[in-house]
Amino acid sequence: MKKTFSLLLVVTLLLVFSQSSFANDVDTVSSKNELTLEERSIILNEIGIKEDELKYYSTEALRYLIENNAVKLSVSEPQDYFLQSEHSEEIGTRDLTKSDITLYANAFEVNSDVPGSKKIYIYGSYTWEVKPLFAFTDKMSIGYPVTNEWYLRTSAGNILGHESNNCNYKGQWSCTKSTVPSNHDIGQGVAAAYDIWADSNFKQGDLTQYVYTTKKEGKSNILLRYGHRYLTGSVGVSVYPSGLAVTPATGTETLDYNITITWN
Repeated sequence: MKKTFSLLLVVTLLLVFSQSSFANDVDTVSSKNELTLEERSIILNEIGIKEDELKYYSTEALRYLIENNAVKLSVSEPQDYFLQSEHSEEIGTRDLTKSDITLYANAFEVNSDVPGSKKIYIYGSYTWEVKPLFAFTDKMSIGYPVTNEWYLRTSAGNILGHESNNCNYKGQWSCTKSTVPSNHDIGQGVAAAYDIWADSNFKQGDLTQYVYTTKKEGKSNILLRYGHRYLTGSVGVSVYPSGLAVTPATGTETLDYNITITWN
């Protein structure tokens, strides 16, 4: 019995270490290694994004920040979350995992393309640290109070300045991009949908939105909320006093990441 238990423990630990090693290997194809030395210097020393935060940004997003003279408006750190749906009473590798998913968000003032208005670039991302037991379509939202009086640019009835990327890793990265929100409220935020593959080893995605304001200075809270569906059905989105956000519901776990920004 003891030999069997010891064997199971060794196998479990090997799986955990191998998963950790795999995550490090995947990091080598992340955006931080696609930047030039000059670009890295600007991001780290002028814009102020930390070294360990680079992996939560796409290369495209980082280069956009450089090209548009970004000024960081918030102080934020990546946050790890434990998902109840990923754990059972049985002993397994996931019980030894520190976290299941990491959320990160930040906001920047960038060069404005609208005279008389400031342009704020809001960026949020998720990174799965484990293979989810339940693989459905998740959603992530960016919400803010309507009292901010922020506005979104539109054209022909469409929201402009929106982008979401959904990436799954299975031997190589497979990414899809959308410029159309899955849900939106013109004065309180946007949301995006993400197809989580059951058989991929690593999953990462982001959500960006430009907002505009005629206020020369101000302060605001921004809510990034991730909704993971672990039962059949779809993730809903509602409007709250804090802005548009994924709706907590039976079969949907929601994780909140809050930031405070100041612009002047």
